[in-house]
Amino acid sequence: MTINNARRFVERMRQDRSFRKKALETTGPDDLLTFLQEEEMPFSQRELVEAMAECMEQLELQMGS
Repeated sequence: MTINNARRFVERMRQDRSFRKKALETTGPDDLLTFLQEEEMPFSQRELVEAMAECMEQLELQMGS
């Protein structure tokens, strides 16, 4: 399921500096898509937004505790 790929992407961006650096070094949407395919985690923009919203909600819950 590609939403799970988006969730994995968000989590790796949070935890893995090397991965984050590689993702941020992509030069545009096509280059980023190629990178995601190479990492075997394709997903849509909508799925990325959903995964990011979930992450933000988790952070808000942690901060509220």
